[in-house]
Amino acid sequence: MTTKSVQLNWRRLEETDIPAVSMLDHHCQGHPWTPGNFREELARGDFGYARVLEEPGVGVVGYFCAWLVADELHIGTLGVDPQLRRKGLGIGMVSQAHDWAKNRGATLAHLEVRASNEAAIALYAKLGYRRVGIRTSYYVDNGEDAHLLLCNLVPEPSGPSA
Repeated sequence: MTTKSVQLNWRRLEETDIPAVSMLDHHCQGHPWTPGNFREELARGDFGYARVLEEPGVGVVGYFCAWLVADELHIGTLGVDPQLRRKGLGIGMVSQAHDWAKNRGATLAHLEVRASNEAAIALYAKLGYRRVGIRTSYYVDNGEDAHLLLCNLVPEPSGPSA
């Protein structure tokens, strides 16, 4: 049995990517963003981190949008083509965003995730996120609660040695 090696390109989101990202977002999210939401990410400039994962000959297979608020990275959305999930792509995208944010002075990262999205909650837990709150009826499409997750991007100082 042979496996196909796939070379994926990670790059900035561009205006021409928005139709493909929007289509993929409809497959990934219960309440997808509008094309205008993705354009807003482009308008963030250096304060935003909007990236796509592209497979040559196939197109966009993943996307990630986050932004800086003071010294915090706020993750807005991410998605991976359902056929490519569970291959570490989501963890890779979040890890790269963490590095980007730390290089700009961020010390924390946070996001909201649907309470029912066990796969996403597990992914973030692997990266050190912990639940710090609940946003009641956060999602407008169905009134579902969101878990507020937080991650320290820099190691916390250890206590005094004994």
